Amino acid sequence: MSTLSIPAFAVSDKSRAEGVGQVFIQSRTGGAAGTFDIRIAVHFNPGADEYPAGSITIKTDLSDSLKGIFNATTVELINSYGKHNPTIYITGQCKGDFAVGGAAAPPKGLRYWVMIADNRGQVQPQAPGGTPDVVGFAIHDRNGNRIAYGTGPLRTGNISVEPE
Repeated sequence: MSTLSIPAFAVSDKSRAEGVGQVFIQSRTGGAAGTFDIRIAVHFNPGADEYPAGSITIKTDLSDSLKGIFNATTVELINSYGKHNPTIYITGQCKGDFAVGGAAAPPKGLRYWVMIADNRGQVQPQAPGGTPDVVGFAIHDRNGNRIAYGTGPLRTGNISVEPE
């Protein structure tokens, strides 16, 4: 006898994130630069948009991850909250370009998860001595294998997050 399981609905809320940046992680430099770059422009307004939309590109050069360029092909879920340091979570599907990393058998069925905490805000995005924005991501293949991951403060750049 099999059991029927109905997955929970995931509902996006009014959210927007836009910007570019680079994260450096000292502990991920073994044979790699220890960096990942992100370029993001995503949005969802339930009053105007049918579905979340936008673009995300993550370029990885981290130890313990495949080196490559990952481009979102869908934005399936986008949620954000917070007033003083707005935080956004985004999930969807992506494709990887591993020409720069030389992956022998490119993984298939990639899914991503991205978290961004906007610690600088719109008032003083380049204020010296402030808390930098924090970006985290994970990419898994269709079998659940981790392909790439990283979390850290932006070394350069700024990403603005606008919750509901």
